[in-house]
Amino acid sequence: MIIGYEAKRIYHNHSGLGNYGRNLIRALAADYPDSEFRLYNPWPGSVSFPAPSNVVEQLPALKSKLYAQLWRRRFISKQAQREGVEIFHGLSAELPQGLSRLGIKSIVSIHDLIFLRYPELYKAIDRKIYKRKALAACQRADLVVAISHQTREDLIKLLGISPSKIKVIGQGCAPEFWEDHQDLGEALIKRETLPERFGLFVGTLEPRKNPVALAQACLAENIPLVLVGRPKKYWADFYNSLSAEEKKLIRPIKVGPNAELAGLYQKATFMAYPSNFEGFGIPLVEAMACNTALISSANSALKEVAGPGTLLVKENSPEQLGAAIRKFWEDENLRQKSIKQNRNFVAQFKDQVIARQWMDTYRELAGHD
Repeated sequence: MIIGYEAKRIYHNHSGLGNYGRNLIRALAADYPDSEFRLYNPWPGSVSFPAPSNVVEQLPALKSKLYAQLWRRRFISKQAQREGVEIFHGLSAELPQGLSRLGIKSIVSIHDLIFLRYPELYKAIDRKIYKRKALAACQRADLVVAISHQTREDLIKLLGISPSKIKVIGQGCAPEFWEDHQDLGEALIKRETLPERFGLFVGTLEPRKNPVALAQACLAENIPLVLVGRPKKYWADFYNSLSAEEKKLIRPIKVGPNAELAGLYQKATFMAYPSNFEGFGIPLVEAMACNTALISSANSALKEVAGPGTLLVKENSPEQLGAAIRKFWEDENLRQKSIKQNRNFVAQFKDQVIARQWMDTYRELAGHD
């Protein structure tokens, strides 16, 4: 079976949607060596993606940026037909035109509609473009795959997509998070002079994810907090207001490759992710895969991605977060019980499970037994 992908993000995004695409293709290629996966990329990217022989990067024949844009929107379809593609998968809310007319079945992945739920976070022109692209892709596609049940509900309510056209398939994480990298975590702790016990936050340091409320909770409880993520002005303003003593507890740091981040998860006493809204929440999967006790919010997709051992707070206030943090900090039996419960739950996000769900979906849509 030959499957084509709109693969710009794979080669151009270092995180987020890029990671989603790379992890999915890597898992599929490993488990289904007899299939071929063609990645249509409009121009050479900055992200390296070493791939096995059954994964082929396809670039446009001409190097012109204008031609590349036209190729991505229109010409890919005819090229995919010539190359025997049976299913075309838009990995990030986009599909080229003309697939249906050429007899190619199509799927589009939708990760979230945060730009509609929180319009104040986006420029008006960006909201308009994102909505137009997502709606067009959903209307063209034979099947829409939502990353979570939350996103499925949003597609129905906010874009008017028929429930019968939507399927839910979750997301896996990079293989390093399933491996033991505590040695790298220990080296990182030594390099950054971190304490032996600490809480962890991983994600963009922005208002929607509430790192300030989390930091305030840790300050009130006198518990060290390590943060990994790109800072926005909101965070910089808060951090710059802290005293020298408070900055000893609140430690934003930079980490290297996934293996080093996995090691940090594995050495953390807990990981907290108190976001106001997520279409999925990949740090939750990473934490559970790393056997890290987890605190998150009882909202959006977080409540479905978080395992049964997760402490979910109803409000992302410093008070409620502080109470949850204190439970894991003071009760090791509870912490270990939480880790064990989540270890069983997170198995549904392993590569083999996700890859099998996708291949079954491709085969069913293509009419294969």
